[in-house]
Amino acid sequence: MNKISLSGVYGVGKTSLLLEVKKILSLKYKISSVNDINLKNPFDEEIKSSFISQFFTMTTQINEENVEMQKSFNLLFSDRSILDHWVLWKSSLRNMEMNEKLEEKNILMRNIYKYWIKSYDLIFLVRVDEKEFKKREQSTEFKVRNFDYIKQTEELFFETIKEDNLKVIEIWNNLSIDESAHKVIQSISAHDLI
Repeated sequence: MNKISLSGVYGVGKTSLLLEVKKILSLKYKISSVNDINLKNPFDEEIKSSFISQFFTMTTQINEENVEMQKSFNLLFSDRSILDHWVLWKSSLRNMEMNEKLEEKNILMRNIYKYWIKSYDLIFLVRVDEKEFKKREQSTEFKVRNFDYIKQTEELFFETIKEDNLKVIEIWNNLSIDESAHKVIQSISAHDLI
């Protein structure tokens, strides 16, 4: 089984894109997916950026993917990945003063991330431009916290991808969901994963 993640900041349409790709590929292949782990996070907004919350999402991502990998499917899609959780952890570190205990936690998180990131066969970084963000915000209940925050988080994705020499494919999700899904499927096919 090959494992593919759709990663990126909140509101770029990862979940909608994953559902469309899954719907199309399910006509020919056995497909499974791991839903956004953040939806299972039991911690309230005040605690979400803490170590305990970030550790929960990172380890739950691994556990959910492990469970699905034991089943008989051609492709496993993850709505977010260990990359997303590592980037969100790094983002939360910006608001904390580094000390010995926090450094130990950071080393643990980095080791988990470094070990697990190798398990993905393909990682897509889903993106949209600011105009599309604002359009989606007006037409849905989704609210962008702050577009500067979104840009800073996206920069952390790029920084991490470059630092760790990750092979990531950018998918601009400004088009119709059908057009974006076909671009994802073409890339999967080009990498001989189907």
